[in-house]
Amino acid sequence: MKIKKVHIDGFGKWHDQDFDFIANPQIIYGPNEAGKTTLMAFLVSVLFGFADGRGKNRFAQYIPKTTSSYGGSVLVEINGHDYLIKRQRGRNGGKVSVTDSQGRQGGEQELKQLLGPMDRSLYQALFSFGQRDLTAIDELNRDEWQQHLQQLGAVGSAQWDQLIDQYQKQADHLYKPRGRKWPLNQDLHQYADLTDKINRARGKFHRYQDLQADLKTNKEKLRQAQAELQKQQPRLQKLEHLQQLWPVYHEWQSSHQTRPLADYLADQQVTTAQELQVREKELRRQQQVYQQRLARIDHQSPQATKHSPQSMPELQRLKEQAVELQAEEALQRRQQTQANQWQQELTRIKTRYHHPLPAPLTPQEKAELARLLNVQPLSRANTNQSNGDPSRAAMIGIIGGFVLFIIGLLANATFITAIGAIAAFATVMYLYYQRQGSHSAPVTTDSQAIMAFGQKHGLQDFPPDQWLLIQGDLQRNVELVAQLQTAKQDQQRYDHQLAIFNQQLPPALQNLTLAAVRTKLDDLLEQGQQARQDIQANTREKTTIANNLAQLNQDYSKIHQQKLAIYQQAGVHDDNQFTQYLANRSAAQSQALASDAYGQQLTAEDRQALAAYANRDELMTALAKTRHQLDQLNLTISHTHEEIQKDKVEIDSLVEDGTLSNLEQERANLAAKIWHEVQEWLRYQLAIQWVNKALAGASADRYPAIIRQAEQYFALLTAHRYSQIRLTADGVKVVRRDQEVFLVEELSQGTAEQLYIALRLGFVTVMSDQANFPVIIDDGFVNFDNVRRQRMLALLEKIAEKNQVIYFTADDRIKDLDVKILDLQALKRE
Repeated sequence: MKIKKVHIDGFGKWHDQDFDFIANPQIIYGPNEAGKTTLMAFLVSVLFGFADGRGKNRFAQYIPKTTSSYGGSVLVEINGHDYLIKRQRGRNGGKVSVTDSQGRQGGEQELKQLLGPMDRSLYQALFSFGQRDLTAIDELNRDEWQQHLQQLGAVGSAQWDQLIDQYQKQADHLYKPRGRKWPLNQDLHQYADLTDKINRARGKFHRYQDLQADLKTNKEKLRQAQAELQKQQPRLQKLEHLQQLWPVYHEWQSSHQTRPLADYLADQQVTTAQELQVREKELRRQQQVYQQRLARIDHQSPQATKHSPQSMPELQRLKEQAVELQAEEALQRRQQTQANQWQQELTRIKTRYHHPLPAPLTPQEKAELARLLNVQPLSRANTNQSNGDPSRAAMIGIIGGFVLFIIGLLANATFITAIGAIAAFATVMYLYYQRQGSHSAPVTTDSQAIMAFGQKHGLQDFPPDQWLLIQGDLQRNVELVAQLQTAKQDQQRYDHQLAIFNQQLPPALQNLTLAAVRTKLDDLLEQGQQARQDIQANTREKTTIANNLAQLNQDYSKIHQQKLAIYQQAGVHDDNQFTQYLANRSAAQSQALASDAYGQQLTAEDRQALAAYANRDELMTALAKTRHQLDQLNLTISHTHEEIQKDKVEIDSLVEDGTLSNLEQERANLAAKIWHEVQEWLRYQLAIQWVNKALAGASADRYPAIIRQAEQYFALLTAHRYSQIRLTADGVKVVRRDQEVFLVEELSQGTAEQLYIALRLGFVTVMSDQANFPVIIDDGFVNFDNVRRQRMLALLEKIAEKNQVIYFTADDRIKDLDVKILDLQALKRE
């Protein structure tokens, strides 16, 4: 099952809200009170029903306070088909409807068919967990793990438990050990009463005394025959025993001597050589184990040296450059803002004049222009007197405005900069209009010299009386152009530094922002530190293994020399020749002992008994005669048994009336009824035993697959520090890479949480072919650092290949990772 879309009409704080679950794994972020728990409760409630409101469940209903609507819908995909599951306010968990892609609608029954044996409690136990589950991991014992895994392994075990209860109730309605009213109990009591009546009726036979006398005679005859049989049977057994010993006796008579043994190694030397062989093989095995461990360490070394100690200073230098560039970036942003203001001021100056601006005049050139414009001193003096010497006041205004403008730029105060610019501009305009007024008086100037001066300095496009007035704007124009050029050069220098910095970065970091690069560099430094620790651990382990191997080689050489010394005494050179030597030694010893074996099988009594017969034929004749006597005795005993049975049958059948026969028939009928009831009761009991064994088998066959899958996930989460998970009588244990074994109680909180997650997700993976439901995780990785969180996200992506994964979190660090998230803060809420 995969959840594709969600629409909430009203549920808790959510109303008229849509959610699209596009990504897998789907990460949903939101701080506290953002509605994560409400959304998670809504998903479970639509599938399995709203809470009934009784007891503590009244807080789990999430009835909205701002709208009358209660419920919503979930669009799910099951086996390639879409189904819209809609649940609204109603009894028994709410009114539910199911609509398929063809528009066909159904209700609760159709939803149960889609969910199969899954219910709320089973779903929350299998496919949903959070930080509370991880915190309680150290409280679980082995029995709780075993029961939990068995319930997980046998999907639908609740229906089997109900069937067991049903069979037990039906069996109890037939018979209970201490009951009286149940059918089988009553029939057994009645059968005992009938048996007592039959025993009393047997004393009523007419010929009881005569038959008892015959019975006594036959029993005496039987006793005598059985006594004679017991006397003859030992003789027959003795003769049969002598018959079996005759070949041995014959060989013993033929030869009493044994072959002398050759001069071989002593038994203690053989035992020592064999012990040395075993110790030598064990040392070779230990050498192979250590060599394999060295190979595994060497194989893992390239991964551990991905960030070698030599690259750590380079990463640290890049991080320091990133910090410096971040500061330079902030300065460039402020300077760009200032450059924009300079550009605007430059545009205003150019807009004020409709012609290209020439270069400003030097002080000498200004003095020369003033001299040319003041050819008639009297007129100039009159003008100055009539205007109250405005040039002095205008110069003060221009300088004051320029000073304010510079102070505003340096302090990055736009308001002061604007005031300075306005003051300077207003002063210039005032002086301009004063000069315009003075033009009304006729002034006599040297026109040709002035025009030549204007042509020389590019002022011919402006009125001569403005040449001195516009010098301030011309000077400001040059200053602004220089400042903009300096800002551009600073920006180019910063861009060049940034480009060089990006070239030094790894390819994966070259297109990121400086903040992201700094974060990634922090992660790489942390990973490098971890890799360096791993390298140190591997180095220590390799040193220990090398020392152990050296000791093993020394022990092996010593034992090998001791073994060869023994081989040399036996005249052999290797293990194969020694094996052949032992075979020859054993054969020689067997041949030497064969002659004595015959004599050892014969006791003194056996030899005396066999000596009574001249040959084997005489022994066989005595044996045949004894067998014939025993056959006759067995025939007599058989005939006597038949006579006794006839007497007993006649005694049982001869009664004065038919009461005994009726009682026998009634008891036989009752016995048949009891047999039928017993069979029925046993059938229920056997069915209960079969269901229990079936449940155990259904779960046990998944244990190995769950544990294997969990071991892979646990190794991934712990960077392969732990390789095995074991369920033992002492509890759940894990095996570290160096073969050290730990109980769950001995693990750190973070590692225990990783073990719990690996087991839960291992089960989900194994069971995905039978029960494929979304995996919901509620802030399950709060205690994880960035490295463990990245490993966990990688594991969730692997789980997402078979199951949909929905991860709710309030940890804003998830935003720093390169993953897609659904931010609840960005959604519209009322």
